[in-house]
Amino acid sequence: MERSAVFDNDLSPVQYSGTSGYLAILNKLVEEVGWEIVDQDENGNIIALKRGGSEIHIEDDGRLELISKPRKGLLNLCREYQMHISEISEISKEFGIRWISMGWQPFAKNEEIIYAFAHKNRIHHDHFQTYFPDFQKYTYQGWEKKNNGIHVNFGYTSEKDAIDKFQTLLKISPILVSMFANSPLNVSKFSGFLINRPHTTFICCPHRTQIQKIFFERDLNFEKWVDFLMDLPIRRITRKGKVIFIPLSFRDFLTIGFQKYTPRIEDFYIHLKSFWGEVRIKQYIEYRGFDTVPPHLLSSIPAIIRALTLNSDVMQACRNLVKNWTFTDHLEMRGEVYKHALQADTPDRKKILDLAKELLEIASFSLKERHREMKDRFDASRLLWPIKEYIFVREQSPAEYLMEMWNGEWHRNPRKLLEWSEK
Repeated sequence: MERSAVFDNDLSPVQYSGTSGYLAILNKLVEEVGWEIVDQDENGNIIALKRGGSEIHIEDDGRLELISKPRKGLLNLCREYQMHISEISEISKEFGIRWISMGWQPFAKNEEIIYAFAHKNRIHHDHFQTYFPDFQKYTYQGWEKKNNGIHVNFGYTSEKDAIDKFQTLLKISPILVSMFANSPLNVSKFSGFLINRPHTTFICCPHRTQIQKIFFERDLNFEKWVDFLMDLPIRRITRKGKVIFIPLSFRDFLTIGFQKYTPRIEDFYIHLKSFWGEVRIKQYIEYRGFDTVPPHLLSSIPAIIRALTLNSDVMQACRNLVKNWTFTDHLEMRGEVYKHALQADTPDRKKILDLAKELLEIASFSLKERHREMKDRFDASRLLWPIKEYIFVREQSPAEYLMEMWNGEWHRNPRKLLEWSEK
């Protein structure tokens, strides 16, 4: 979970360094609540913390990302989310800092946000401009500095199970992304997209985000997944703390090497992380499509992913919702939902909203059945109530609700938006 922060007095973006920046918060986490430093730069600046198996990493501008340790139950995971938010909020009060739970920093211009380690980003940009003629530096800087998402990781029991989960989530991703859409504003104006975060990601790196036809084929397996990754351009490798850029695909690097460097297994792990699609297969499945949402919606995100991947029958029911979509339909629907979210028209002449309601019914039934079979004391379908309020009652995504309030009752008051994003 990633979030950006602003100063309460003037809503200017928080920077990494200084007496009241992200670094100051990281130091307080170490001094007061038991987090330990696990990574620093050569000047002692904190890059990562760890406590009890969970970690906090920093993004390009220093904003924080919570990475939870594996949890056995949804309730434990949701408790950690809420504890993290409470802990960070209390410490931040000392510095006059507040947090924006949205998929895109909505107020600041790119140039108002300073990179935590600007020299590293400059090296990356120079490399991209040299080897990628279509590289859009300003757009890419916005993506590095402003985008905030929530990733959900979960296991699989076999190769077949992994592929089933991967393909199911990929096929219903336009629905999931629309349900939790929450990135419509940029520099306090409508960006033109209700879901600006993945739209901008695609503009910056189409070859690293574009869904592929092979992802939908029945004979997809681990080998074909790795073959796809092997043909992607390498971003970088690291040797003795030094970053080396390699203008080759990983396959070519494996075959011929580069200068004095030969590939290592850790190079491939880093390379795998450079595919920024909605779903990735690693030692686990990673769903990456969600915008960051306010705390009141957080619990619904892991709950819906858990519900929709519980067993093969549930996954088949999900796939049936989009069974008539062609590969071209899937490509085009990404663009449609980025603009219109739940109001996007589908190839079936429905609204995405209609499919979102059906998907929530499947998810709710799935978790209720799990509760009945396992005789758990806690019915996890209750975690879906917050998103049901948006989908069934308001018939809006968070982004659609936000824009209605922004242009109406809130009178484009950024503090009203901030209050909503903190609830």
